[in-house]
Amino acid sequence: MISHLPPRFRRERVGFTLIELLVVIAIIAVLIALLLPAVQAAREAARRMQCTNNMKQLGLALHNYLGTNNVLPPAAQGGMSYVYMNYTGYSFLLPYIEQTSAYNTFNFNLVSSAGIQGWSEWGNSTGFALQFGVFLCPSNRATGEVGATTSNGWSVPKAAVTDYLFNGGANRYVVKGFGETGRSGPFGFDTATTLAELSDGTSNTFLMGESVGGNQRNKYYASGSGASRVCLPLANYNTAVPVYYDNLMYMAYGRSRTWTQGGVAARIIGALVGRTVDSVGFPYKLNDCGSESYTDVSIAAPGAPAPAEAQKLTNFRSAHPGTTNFLFGDGGIRAIKDSIAPSVYQGLSTMGGGEVLSSDSY
Repeated sequence: MISHLPPRFRRERVGFTLIELLVVIAIIAVLIALLLPAVQAAREAARRMQCTNNMKQLGLALHNYLGTNNVLPPAAQGGMSYVYMNYTGYSFLLPYIEQTSAYNTFNFNLVSSAGIQGWSEWGNSTGFALQFGVFLCPSNRATGEVGATTSNGWSVPKAAVTDYLFNGGANRYVVKGFGETGRSGPFGFDTATTLAELSDGTSNTFLMGESVGGNQRNKYYASGSGASRVCLPLANYNTAVPVYYDNLMYMAYGRSRTWTQGGVAARIIGALVGRTVDSVGFPYKLNDCGSESYTDVSIAAPGAPAPAEAQKLTNFRSAHPGTTNFLFGDGGIRAIKDSIAPSVYQGLSTMGGGEVLSSDSY
């Protein structure tokens, strides 16, 4: 039936105009923009909490090891000239994080004909690839990225890595008996530190700190030392071969290493020990670019004068904006700000430096 009503009384369907639609879309976009940072912040808070829990577990493992053996484990032990070591402290901690079966995959009696580099013997290839989440910061990654074929003929698709390094203190050397021993940290090569040696107090001494690995997080590396130290792109390290920055936690080797990665020669740089000074004792800021590891010494006898050449070691840095988590000797985990004064930072890293520190200063 045809309606005879005037036009003003007829009902007509009216849709959104283009302007109204754009306004609605703009409002939704603003709401999403406001919500997204909150979601990301919540996720980072959860990851940070998991990172803290990881370090708490490692702290319990270190104290249980200490209770069993009366000493803390070495960062690496049993080598020649303190560079070609046999095994690392990370493998010694496995039974104390409920990974006894993984610990049993290592044959600690294996060494080369020269009595060194037991970690690289073929019988330890299975253990070399065993990765556990407790050693990784979730804000950084969930797995390692370095695969390798060693000169002994065995391969791993991905080597086990760690984002948490042992504290070597503010000594220019991490070899036991060398350098400024009063400024040493609790961990080094062939160390066996007792609780009594933490004379600065367990609540004033780092045991471990974050030092995140992986090329995604480490775009730069430290070149030079002292006031001339600069951060250069990782790609500039050695243009002849690819470079991977990572902390291979079972590789007891005190310097960067070249091996085969995917059938191609590659350079692996990283460390087992972190430090608060560089190779000449110059302050290393938190979250500065990382350095390669190079711990050779020319005088092997313990107690002999320190050699003239300095040792390169990496520093502490994190994936958390503005702070880095540290495990203290009392088992506590504290987030240290990047802005911490160098003297306080170094004082917390030494175990017997005698520094007087206030908790208000960090």
